[in-house]
Amino acid sequence: MLPNLEQATPEMAPVASSLIYLTMGKMGDYLFGSGIPNNPQNTLKNLFKLKTNRFSYQFTEVMVLSGKVSGLVVSYSGRMMKSLELPMALHLLQTSGIFGFLRFIRRAKPLIGIKEVENDEFFISNLAVLPDYQGKGLGKALLNQAEVKAKELGLHKLSLTVDVENDRAISLYKKIGFTLVETVEINFLKKKIGYGGFHRMLKILK
Repeated sequence: MLPNLEQATPEMAPVASSLIYLTMGKMGDYLFGSGIPNNPQNTLKNLFKLKTNRFSYQFTEVMVLSGKVSGLVVSYSGRMMKSLELPMALHLLQTSGIFGFLRFIRRAKPLIGIKEVENDEFFISNLAVLPDYQGKGLGKALLNQAEVKAKELGLHKLSLTVDVENDRAISLYKKIGFTLVETVEINFLKKKIGYGGFHRMLKILK
C-alpha cells in the first residue's frame, strides 16, 4: 500500500508527540523533562493539540501507511517561527503549570540569542519516521513536501538543524542538496548534559 500525506489533526497527538520526541534527543529530556517518566512526551502531546506553537498540529503533515501514522514533518517560515515564541511560552504555562514553565525557562536560558533560521528561509523544525518504516523513502517524501510548501510561500531557501552526532540524517540531507552553513556549540549544555550542538543546513530551491 502506498503512503498518503495528510494534514495532521489533534487526535494524532499520541503518535505525533512520540515522533517529535525522537527528533529531540537529549534536549527533549532536558527541556521538557522533570524526572517523571514520559513527561517530555506528555508535554509535547499537549502542545501538539493546540494551535500557534512550534509543535502544533497546525504546522504538521503526517505520512500514513496502512492506516498508521508512520512519519511527520513540522515546518514553517522563519518569520512565522519567531512569531510563535510568545504563544509557545503561554501554552507551556497552560500545559505544564507554573513550576514546569519556570523550569523550562531556566533550562532554555543558554539557548537565548541562538539563531536557528533566517526570516527568508522555510524551516523544517522536526522530521521523523518510525523505526519500523525507515529506509522506505518516507523521510525524503516528507522533505519534498517541505520544499513544496516553501515554494508556495515564495521562499527559495529550505533550512533545518540537525544534531552534530546524527550522522545518518546529515548524510541524507547532503545527498538531497543541503549544505552545512554553521555549527553551533553551547558550552554550558555540553558540560551539563553532553549535548554536542547542532549543524545548521541549507538548501537553495530552484
